Amino acid sequence: MSALLTGIGTRIAERWLQTVVLAGLLWVATAVVAVRLGHSHPFDVGRLSAWLDQVARERAGRSASAVLLTVAGALLAAGAAGLAAGALGGAFQRLWGASGAGPPGSWIQRWRLDRRRRRDERTRRAVARSVTHRGRGGRLLLAHAGRAADRRRRTPRPTGPTRIGDTFLGVASRVERRYGLELERAWPRLWALLPEAPRADVSGARQAYDAAARLAGWALLYTALAVVWWPGAAIGTSVLATAVVRARDAAELLATTVESAVDLHLTDLAERLGVRADEDASALARGRAIARHLAERDGPGDP
Repeated sequence: MSALLTGIGTRIAERWLQTVVLAGLLWVATAVVAVRLGHSHPFDVGRLSAWLDQVARERAGRSASAVLLTVAGALLAAGAAGLAAGALGGAFQRLWGASGAGPPGSWIQRWRLDRRRRRDERTRRAVARSVTHRGRGGRLLLAHAGRAADRRRRTPRPTGPTRIGDTFLGVASRVERRYGLELERAWPRLWALLPEAPRADVSGARQAYDAAARLAGWALLYTALAVVWWPGAAIGTSVLATAVVRARDAAELLATTVESAVDLHLTDLAERLGVRADEDASALARGRAIARHLAERDGPGDP
């Protein structure tokens, strides 16, 4: 048991060092640069170098305890920044996964639907123009319209304020339509009996999604530096764009792995729950039997 606890502690320490402290030290260093250079000299490397030389000369004669206190302060600041980035990342996850039941999510969803309608109308007009044009110009218009139609087919109809929310709502609706089962209610039981390989796949996808959300939190912290150093806004915008792209990819992977786990192990869940069903029963009938069993167990007052 002691060896197990030691191994777990080592992995936690490594994860903390990689995801919090190192990223936090980079932000702290950027914050120091931002304060020293300011808006008036945003890229004055010579000014920064002169300040670093001055700091090195002043600290050279000081005791080792002063150096240790400086290092400890930097590490504490990095840890605090990392915790702040993690909290902001959690807020981003709630924002991305919002259902759009009320404002402002419903407003954003309506705007996305209107934008999709406008794109569909432009695609239809492009197809109509390609029919009336002859020669190379008509072929180019038709090819452009075809690519636009392909993008539309690959992009699901907006069901929430964000594309990431569409991904998660999509897998939940497909599971309910295919099996008559609420994914939110069945997933904790299904997760408990998953074999090691699919569990690792789901965990890896979730960690990638969490990392993307945390990166979005760092983007806000870098953007905050724009108060004293305007390049912070450019850095924050670039980091946020990267975080959104990664989050979309991670959400797609997470949704796919979760849906695959349901497809492959729903029968195992029925057996472990003691739900009886005919051998030739359809997947929908088996899923509805599981749903009734869970509803009876949880009680009518539970969600």
